[in-house]
Amino acid sequence: MSDTEAQLFARLKEENPEFRRLAEKHREFDIKIGEYDRIYYLTSEQERKRKELQKLKLKIKDEMYGIMRQFQNANQEQEVVSS
Repeated sequence: MSDTEAQLFARLKEENPEFRRLAEKHREFDIKIGEYDRIYYLTSEQERKRKELQKLKLKIKDEMYGIMRQFQNANQEQEVVSS
């Protein structure tokens, strides 16, 4: 039985320290971006920082999905070997 994405996320967050670190960083960036979103008018410097945070958040998300794919592939290989 394969885990749903949410289950896999929760499982990796619990079992994988690197994934947990990335998830925490992703959440931090999300909160900071939210703070900028509450400002009605952003200065050019604030807009630059917000865009940089968005890029970093996306990079971390890509890394997290990479870990999730590796985990899924490893589990699929184990299922094939044990069959």
